[in-house]
Order: sequence, then C-alpha cells, then structure tokens
Amino acid sequence: MYRKNSYALTESVAFITGALGQIGREIVMRFLEDGAFVYIADKGKKISDDLAKKLKRAKFDNYRYVTIDVTSEESIRAVYRKLTRPVDVLVNCAGIGVYTSFESRTSDELDTVYAVNLKGTILCSKIFSAGMMKRKGGRIINIGSIYGITTPDFSMYGDSGRNSSEIYGATKAGIIQTTKYLAAYLAPHNILVNCVSPGGVFNRQKSFFVRRYKKRTPLQRMAAPDDLTGVIAFLASDEAAYITGQNIAVDGGFTIW
Repeated sequence: MYRKNSYALTESVAFITGALGQIGREIVMRFLEDGAFVYIADKGKKISDDLAKKLKRAKFDNYRYVTIDVTSEESIRAVYRKLTRPVDVLVNCAGIGVYTSFESRTSDELDTVYAVNLKGTILCSKIFSAGMMKRKGGRIINIGSIYGITTPDFSMYGDSGRNSSEIYGATKAGIIQTTKYLAAYLAPHNILVNCVSPGGVFNRQKSFFVRRYKKRTPLQRMAAPDDLTGVIAFLASDEAAYITGQNIAVDGGFTIW
C-alpha cells in the first residue's frame, strides 16, 4: 500500500466551498490532516452529521463551519467580512449537475447550474483574491471535470438517468478557461490559480455503468474521493510555487483516448 504524501500546510488557512459534498468532505479532511485551519463552507445552516462525526473521530478542531450561497455576491461578501483569519487558499468546490435530457432542458436548469458552477467560482475568486492581493500571495484551486475537457460517451449511461448534461460540461469548461484567465491576471500579485478536473468518482452508481466506465478507463476503476485530495494539497503547498494556470485531470487516464 502506498504511503500518502503529506504537505506542510500548518501556516495555511483554507476556505473550501461545497465542503459538505462527496469531494468537498475529503478535501476538508486532507487539509486538516496536513495542518491547515479550514473554513468549511456550504449552503446548509449547519455542518452535516456525517462530517461532524468524521471530524470528531479524527480529533480535528482546527476548523469553523460557515453558511454561504456562492451564487450571491452579497452572501459571499457577508461571510468574507466575518472571517477572523485571512484566507491563503480558496478551493472552489461547490458544483451541481442536472440529469434531464437535452430536449427537455429548461431555462431554470441552465441558470441554476451556471450560477453555482461558473458564476460562483468567479464571484468567490473575485472577493477572496482582493485580500490575497493586499498580502501579495495566495492560491485559488478550482474544481473542473473531465467533461470540461471531453464529451461524455453516452453509451456508458444507458437508461441510468445520470447522463452528464451539456450545461454541466459547458460550465466546467468555463471554469478551466477562467482558471487560465485568472492565473495571468493575478500573477503580478503572486496568486497562483490552478484547476483539478476529476474523472468519474464512485458513488453507488448502477453496476452496468461502473462496468462500462472501468472498461473505458486505462486504470480500470473509478476514482475514490481521496484520489483527488493529494494533488489539491500539493497545489496549496510550497512545492507548487511555480505552477499556475494549469488544469490537471485526475481521471485514471480517461481523457487520453
């Protein structure tokens, strides 16, 4: 079994949006394991029971939960004003999908996915980078997707009802491009901006989908959430001081075909 690398984040304060989601929870745990103080941010009024239990078992107390609506600039600013510690690392993990067919796509679905995935990433980056500019340094790590790079193989999904949508892919592609833009724009302030694009993460999907996905993937498996956290912690660390504007696919080779 491989030993997990550990990055020295003991001097870092991280703010993680979408932190109650499947991937967000693992990012929270990884940053705490590596010594960071973590603002756990999501739309819920309180931390979820499962994450609270996980934090208690690990004896972590170096965190604070905050409620945020990433689609609202007013909400983001209100949260930002109340923070007691300056944020060194922003992880834009908040994201949603929609699984209805393209033929039935509604304007509300388009607006909702855009607002969380792309608008939220841009607004949080704008507000948090202002403080980073004053301190002459910081990190922004965005969460993209393989479907911001490539198009789904629709034959994998069948009638699962979990087919990836055009608006999800479009917003994730937008996040990747926004990453490049912000990397150039914020470079004079020593703010590094990168993106991590996960492949399919196992989450009790139907067995036929899992089989098809594995067959399509060179490493012959779906990702586990903690497959993603090492590269995210790396990008937050001093080891990544000369990396900016990159999109790193963590996908078991899915996008190489």
